[in-house]
Formats: sequence, C-alpha cells, structure tokens
Amino acid sequence: MSHEDMARMIAKNMAMQDGGFDEPITPVRGVSDFGEETTKPKKPKTTETRSKNAKPASKQTSKSGSKNGKKKKKKSSSGKTVAIAICSVVGVMIVAAGGFYLWGMNSYKDRFLGNTYINGIEVSGKTKAEAYKLVSEQAVIPKAITVTKKDGTTFSIKLSEIGYNDNTQNLITQYYTQQNHYSWFSSAMKRTDFTFESKFKYDKAKLEKVLKRKVLDSQSTKDPEDAYIKKDDDNSYVVVKETTGDAVEEDKIDELYSYVENQLDDGSFDVDISKADCYKKPAITADMLEETCKKLNNLNDIEITFDFIYTTETLTGDTIMDWITFDEDNAEAGYTVDEDKAMAYVEDLADKYDTFGKDREFKTTKRGTITISEGQGCYGWWIDQQKTCDLIVDLVEKGESAETEPVYYVNPDSAYEYTCNKDWRTADKDYGNTYIEVDLTAQHLWYYKDGKLTMESDIVSGYPSKSRNTPGGVYKLWYKEKGKTLRGSADGQSYASYVDYWNNVSTIGIGLHDASWQNGNFGGERYKSSTWGSHGCINMPLDKAKYVYEKIDMGTPVFMYW
Repeated sequence: MSHEDMARMIAKNMAMQDGGFDEPITPVRGVSDFGEETTKPKKPKTTETRSKNAKPASKQTSKSGSKNGKKKKKKSSSGKTVAIAICSVVGVMIVAAGGFYLWGMNSYKDRFLGNTYINGIEVSGKTKAEAYKLVSEQAVIPKAITVTKKDGTTFSIKLSEIGYNDNTQNLITQYYTQQNHYSWFSSAMKRTDFTFESKFKYDKAKLEKVLKRKVLDSQSTKDPEDAYIKKDDDNSYVVVKETTGDAVEEDKIDELYSYVENQLDDGSFDVDISKADCYKKPAITADMLEETCKKLNNLNDIEITFDFIYTTETLTGDTIMDWITFDEDNAEAGYTVDEDKAMAYVEDLADKYDTFGKDREFKTTKRGTITISEGQGCYGWWIDQQKTCDLIVDLVEKGESAETEPVYYVNPDSAYEYTCNKDWRTADKDYGNTYIEVDLTAQHLWYYKDGKLTMESDIVSGYPSKSRNTPGGVYKLWYKEKGKTLRGSADGQSYASYVDYWNNVSTIGIGLHDASWQNGNFGGERYKSSTWGSHGCINMPLDKAKYVYEKIDMGTPVFMYW
C-alpha cells in the first residue's frame, strides 16, 4: 500500500464516522488531491424529489421543509471538507516522516551513526576509512619507531619490519557492523562508545636484525677518537678533546637490543639509543691529559737552582724544553725527559764543582807549597751524578721548580759521604786553616786550628811494602771509636791489635790511633822495619791519639804526602 492509498483510506473512514453520507458512495472517475484518479460520489435523491408525487402541503409547511433540506445539505458538504483537510495533513506528515527517515538512512549509508566515539575520538558520519585515519593519528602505537643515534641523526623502523600487525582497521570494521543503521534516529538520543587497548607485539629477532644492520653494520658509524695534546703556534700546549663516536662494541650489541626492547615495552616509540651502554669508548679523555698539559705549559717557567755554597747554578725552562719528548699519538703516557741530556747537564756540573779526585796546592810546614794528588784519599765534594740526574728528571716530570743541593755520593760500603765543611768551600779551594798535616817522609804530624799549630807528634806509618804502605793523599777525619780491636791481614800475615782511640780518616782502613806495642818509640825510620812498621795506619803515642779523638772535629781534612 502506498502512502497515497493510506491517506485515502484514512479520509474515507473519517467521513463515514462523521455521518457525512446517508448512503453508500458511488464511485465517479476523477482526480484526487494526490494527483491520482479516484471516484467522486453522486448526489443522492432527496425527499424534495419525492414530494412532487405527494399531496401539496400547506404553504407554511412547504417553506419550513425547504429550509430544513437546505440546512442538511450544507452540513454534509462542510464535514466532507474538514475530513479531506485532515487527511491531507496526515498524509503530508506521513510522507514527510517517510522521506526524512529515508534521508537519514541514506545519510548514514557506509558511515558511522551519529554520536559515535572510538577511544574517545568522534567518528560520527565518518566512513570506516576516515574513522581509521582519525583513530590511527591519535593512536598510542605509531606506524614506525623513531631511533635517535649518538650523533643526533635519526632513522625509522617500520612496525611492519619487525612483525607488528595493526588490528585497528579490523576493530573499526567490527564496530561499524555492530551498529543498527535502521535505528539511526535513536543515535542522537544516546552516545555510543567503542574502546580498545592497543597491544604492541613484535618479533624481537626481526627487531635485532634491523638494529644490527642500521647500527652495528652501518658504514656511517664513527669510532671514538682519543683526546690528545698538541703544540700551538705560540709554543703552548692545548688539549684536544676526545670524540665519542657512535660505533657499538660488538660484544655489547646485546646491551643495545635490551635497551631498545625495554623502551618499547614501556610504550616509548621515540628511542634515544645514545643512552645505551654499548658504545666504544675513547681510551684517553681530556680530563686524563689536563695535568700533563698543565705541566708542559709550566716547563717554560721552571727553574731548578742548585746551591754550591759560594755560588748557584740555575737550570731554566729554555734548556729543559730541549729535553722534552712528547708523542701526540701517545698523550696518555705524558711527556718524557731525555735522561741523556739531563745527565750531560749533571756531568757539566760535576766537572765544574766536584773537588774529590782533584789535585790541591798545599803549603807544608817544612817543604813549602806542594801539589798533593787525591791519591787514595776521600776528601772533597763529589756529586752523585745518577741521583742528581734522577732528581732533575723527577722535578721536570712533576713540572716543579726547586732550590736544592746536588745529591752527593755516599760510599755504599761505609756510608761515608763525599762532602766537606761548607764554611771552607770557596771558588778556589775546599778547605780552610784547620787541618792535620802528615809528612810521611819526615814521619811527623802537625795539627793546625784556625791557622795555629795546636798539636804535633812523631808517628810510625806503614811498612813500605805493596800491601802495608801508607799512600799519600787528602783524607778526612770522619769516624771515631774508643776501645777497638783492629783486625786484618797483610803480607800473608793476619793481625788483631787493640787500640784505645780509633780515628778513621779513610775508606780503605787507614786511621790515626795509639800503638802501645811501639813502646813509646815513634818517628825516624822505624816504619821501614817490617816488625815496627804499621799495616798502613798512622801509629801515635796514646796521648796524641787521645787528643785527636777528643779535640779534633769530625770533617777535618788530613793531608798526607811523601
């Protein structure tokens, strides 16, 4: 049944209920208000027609009846008009409602109904493709992972490369299917929400394969470079900072994989892999070279001053810089000091300032001025060249200036130190007016204190054999001992002689001591007897040996000559 047919039926029923027609309507062909052919009712016969065959009534009655007939006819025509109007309105409303319904159906064809939301995003009136785009744009899971490398550059890994399947499109299709598009008009009254949680699952093996290709095997990666020290045009040294590079340690690739995977598991798809502990590191950093660089720059300002009592010698940075060896490619080793050049410097000091081993002019008591060679004596200043060189190298390596003395040699067997009384050292000689003089030919000893003779004595020196002879030279009183037994052997004979006062003046066992076995006989040629000649020492009367022990200071030079 069409809408027009329905409207006609409703109008007919309403007219019948109102009593507008006393008899059935005879269809008459015509055109309805809806533009279709319809029937038109014929006028029924009235009582007026029938009155033509009846007897005439009174005039009053005829007029009254005529009026009533006219009123009845008028009433029937008015009701019909109302019915038709109502039917027309209802019909129009039904047609409009139907049209509106059909319009709504057509509007939401292949589209989400109104008031529809997916994960809080409105997709009302959107196609499935449009809804997918909207949801995907605001989705937690992007289309690709963005990886930032150590050098600041980035690369992307498509999720499809690592086995990720996006089910968003399937879910949107499912949500669309669930909607009843025939009840589209009710969607305006009630909001429809669809929600789903994005689940990120991927193939770790595929991810690691991509990372290995794009990071470990990348041709663009750079190895770290060590910091180093270079010399500028102004001869100063500067530290060139290390570069870290972005090359991954091959045995630490698993650290990179774990780092990226942990980031993804935490829902982060922008991954900064510079924070992963997997990269090759420079062996030498700028911090490691700062101290060395500072020392290098301080070398020009270094001054090492050696005190020689009456004068000084200063080693300056200009000289030191010529000793420095610095390998820029091995900066962590620092600079080195050329020890050969340092030793050459010390040797020059020794040649200039050593007095040990040198001849001396000496004014004797009886024979005038003579030259006495050092001989087997031990008197004088003697620089320990190796230790002094080590001292210089150590100061230079530390970059330190200093005022110091050279290191003087100490006999390792006797602990004898090759130094003298500082007060006596001058540019010309290393002794003063206090000394012991022994004339071995005259077999006599003198002791001068501040230029004055204060004690003298006859002596007996060593028997003039190869092993017992007393050698001339310049000695020093440096050790004393009371009550000592002297033991040794010479010319095939061993001896053990007790002395009350032992005054050692050498490093070869020669000393000044009492000799009771001489029976008070000293001087002359007694030394020439193998019986009375000593084993090399200077024999003295007891009181003279005691005087030396008690009155003569340690460090006093002893000049012996033939």
